[in-house]
Amino acid sequence: MDIPAVDTLLFVRPTESLTVFTQQVGRGLRLHPGKESCVIIDLIGNYRNADIKLSLFDTQPNDGKTRTIEPTLPLYCEINLDVNVISLLKEMSRKRQPRREKLFNDYMDLKRELGRRPSYLELHLKGASDSPHYRQEFSSYFGFLKWAEELTDEEIEIYNRYENWFVEVEKTGMAKSYKMVVLLAMLERGASNWHLPISSRDAAPFFHYYLMEKEHRKRIDFSDKGAKKLWDYDEKGVSKLIATMPMTKWSGSSKGLITFENDIFKLNFEVLKEEKQVLFNWTKEICEYRLHYHFERKARNPQTH
Repeated sequence: MDIPAVDTLLFVRPTESLTVFTQQVGRGLRLHPGKESCVIIDLIGNYRNADIKLSLFDTQPNDGKTRTIEPTLPLYCEINLDVNVISLLKEMSRKRQPRREKLFNDYMDLKRELGRRPSYLELHLKGASDSPHYRQEFSSYFGFLKWAEELTDEEIEIYNRYENWFVEVEKTGMAKSYKMVVLLAMLERGASNWHLPISSRDAAPFFHYYLMEKEHRKRIDFSDKGAKKLWDYDEKGVSKLIATMPMTKWSGSSKGLITFENDIFKLNFEVLKEEKQVLFNWTKEICEYRLHYHFERKARNPQTH
């Protein structure tokens, strides 16, 4: 409904989405003869996400880091915050809970919509919050699930035992997709064998097939001068690339979780037999999410590759 004369907005339901909030506030900000202001009354606790809502007026680029928002307003607009509200915002910022509460609420909304716990990729594709925020706040998606009390007692034990591995897969740097493609090659061997050592030659056929299968993958990550020479499959050349790029570099940055010696890429932690399936499922969730996010981001920002 478009009524430019409206000068009072009454919030009577939760509004988690910044886009929806922007649209709602915009209904009251239309100019109209004789209209000097618009009063917004919040009855249902949107103040809990006040710092999120305040970002409506933020003009600085979002780099994913926590910072103080300094609103920039259009001409003829002003914000007047009651002194108590200002104190509340400072307290909320200090505790950093509003962001976590929003992540939790958006997760629960998606869980109710799906009727089950969302996968990591589903959270990215369908959730209201930006998926990297879960990693930034909790180091890993499954770290968030533990915090949110969404894991069973058995799953909590598994998370605690392999936490360093989950965080490593989540946070290892990825200028290209190569690390996750090698990990996906390992996962292709199934829940019982995925964690076993693998050589660059063993990984080469899948690695080449995966990057050549889709045009966007080839264009984004397999089209530099050296890679183009490998479009026609050359086992020795692909193996050398794998050994140099993901395997050697990942083992060097993994803080001992991975080693690569004599062309053997090895995970340096024990996988208990009864926990293989869950560890496989969670590792695959993170791997598939990171691959999707990588190519999506690179396609959206071509200058980054």
